[in-house]
Amino acid sequence: MIDPSSDGTPRTEWFGRWASWWLRYAYLIVFVLALLARAGVGMYRSTGSLSAADLEFPDEQQYWSMATAFAAGKGLPDELGFQATRMPLFPVYLSFFTGLPYGIMAARMSFWLIGALAAVLSVGLGSRLVDRRVGLCAGLIVALDPFLVSTSSLLLTETLFVAILTGLWLLLLQPVRGLQTSIARWAAIGGLAAVGVYTREASLALVLMALGFTIVVRTFDRRTCAGSAIAAGMIFLSLIPWMSRNLRVVGEPVFLTTRAGISLYDGVRPGATGASGLGDIKQMPAVRDLSETDWNAYFLRESKDIMKRDRARIVRLIPVKLQRLWNPWPNAASYRSFSIRFVAAAWTVPLFAFALAGVVWWSRASSVGGVRMVMFLLLPAFYLSALHSLFVGSVRYRLAAVPMIAVLASYALIRILDRVSSSRRKGEPADV
Repeated sequence: MIDPSSDGTPRTEWFGRWASWWLRYAYLIVFVLALLARAGVGMYRSTGSLSAADLEFPDEQQYWSMATAFAAGKGLPDELGFQATRMPLFPVYLSFFTGLPYGIMAARMSFWLIGALAAVLSVGLGSRLVDRRVGLCAGLIVALDPFLVSTSSLLLTETLFVAILTGLWLLLLQPVRGLQTSIARWAAIGGLAAVGVYTREASLALVLMALGFTIVVRTFDRRTCAGSAIAAGMIFLSLIPWMSRNLRVVGEPVFLTTRAGISLYDGVRPGATGASGLGDIKQMPAVRDLSETDWNAYFLRESKDIMKRDRARIVRLIPVKLQRLWNPWPNAASYRSFSIRFVAAAWTVPLFAFALAGVVWWSRASSVGGVRMVMFLLLPAFYLSALHSLFVGSVRYRLAAVPMIAVLASYALIRILDRVSSSRRKGEPADV
């Protein structure tokens, strides 16, 4: 069993004195490696034109178009002219780069820094849960994960959301472990959670689940309930300006976005394969003349009707979507070369295997939280799997859970190394 010390110094000899500086400067090392990996891949992929037309994915083009419109004072219109189909934080953030000569490149560089920050936060999560060795290992996994590295050069919300969620889990660690939590920390939890919701609306349910989980594991402790209420209250209060804006611009007090309907329809529509097909859906004759809110209501109504009429097909699609979500290599046809598939699988399969071992071993270790901490770390993975059992599945949608999975995998890896080291000293076979 891993026995963390108060200063994060390893109590086993396998790490060696030669590597002690890795632990001492873990945060700096992980940040630098993460930044170099993202910058290297990003520069390699940015050798061509940097115009908006050359952005790889439709979502990137839409976000950049919305950012450009916002910078020009035209609100946040999508390609249909609708004003509330996306949460505002990400396109507003991108708007600061639209007026720069190399705005797209500058935005990507900022994502490299944010991605490196997520790796640093992973060091903190693993270190505070167990010890600095687990933190360092988790940070290195997040720093070098090929999916996180490559996605950091895309104008998508994934990189920002991974950093936000990792930071939120780091803040929640204190109340989950039963340590006294100040009002300031609960306010920080609520504030960061609100930033997450303003980035990706689907995170609202995950945040509320996390707060509910904290209350349950603390057996409905009065202070925990009060702190969770403060955090939840801050989230809902923060959404009032957005709702008021939508009432003024869209005509109805839209609480989150008007995108839920078409996103759900995309996942359950006739002929659905688990992949997205929004381009064809948006051109359906039935919705061409509808207002934005009626457009959303139409797709919600149709989706519910389909799920009632065709339950068997919807159930059969669940494993297909989950396979796409947790695929060891990318689903996109442009990333299906043998070399990409080999590298992705060579990284992902061992990561998931170590994480599974970490779940088993950690669940038995009462000294480091046992089942409670395993459930806490797996909560994003469970939530994303449930969400994308209905909505379309894609590898990039699982990335928010990777830092927590990395901590589980790191726990198993460090435990194996400890056992091997101990067996070598005793001259016995390793029993892991």
